Amino acid sequence: MTYPSKFEDPIIVPLQEFAWDQYLQEKKRELGGDTWDYSSFVICFVKDQFLGGALELQRWAHKVWNVLDVKPPALYEALTLDYSTKFLKDTKHNFVFFDIGLDYYPIGRLIFELYCDMCPKTCKNFQVLCTGTAGISESGLRLHYKGSIFHRLVQNAWIQGGDIDAGKGDGGESIYGPTFEGLINFWL
Repeated sequence: MTYPSKFEDPIIVPLQEFAWDQYLQEKKRELGGDTWDYSSFVICFVKDQFLGGALELQRWAHKVWNVLDVKPPALYEALTLDYSTKFLKDTKHNFVFFDIGLDYYPIGRLIFELYCDMCPKTCKNFQVLCTGTAGISESGLRLHYKGSIFHRLVQNAWIQGGDIDAGKGDGGESIYGPTFEGLINFWL
């Protein structure tokens, strides 16, 4: 087989999960509206032709050039996660996370990017409630999201949580007290 005289550098587009889901939806429409599920962190195209994940890239290289790539697909996944981590660090934003469980079994992690330059008090409140570093409020409330519940779920839309008091959505407290200037509500 003849190899190309020049290989172009790959275009790497780091996307967080929500943006990744939007990207996949756009690709579904672009590819004819077929309904398909894509579970890999890696998606490969060659000259705008959809190949699939790392394994499909390896198969394609073998078929087209008779190149046997013996690197495990997990390596491509790890490289993608490393690139994504570097991308997040380069934003200079703060990030916090929730580890989510269902009936005490871990099911995933939600990562939040905080725009502290735009709403510093709200971000600091959220960050401290995620880490639990504020301890106990003056009213005796544990200032931490750990163990709190999502009290409202709208299927295929959004979830609501954050009531660290009664878990019903009508209570809670900030690190600044019951309310503070700049307090905004947000939905997960």
